[in-house]
Amino acid sequence: MTQFRVLGLALVAALSTASAAQAQSDPGKKVCVAEARRLCPAEMKSMSRKRVEACMIQRINDTSPTCRSAMLRIKAEREAKARR
Repeated sequence: MTQFRVLGLALVAALSTASAAQAQSDPGKKVCVAEARRLCPAEMKSMSRKRVEACMIQRINDTSPTCRSAMLRIKAEREAKARR
């Protein structure tokens, strides 16, 4: 159980583009933690933010509407930063 808690916290931090308090209050990111465990277990074990995000974006059609919304927001923010 502790391992899952650590992985969950790591993913919340990885998916967070805002402060930790904002990440914890975003239900989409919380939902994505459970889905990332299921859809991207190898990437979760790697503890690499970029790998987890890339996997989740690649599997976006397999996610719930709540998680999909959060992932699309993260993807748009990443693309906007890349254009700068």
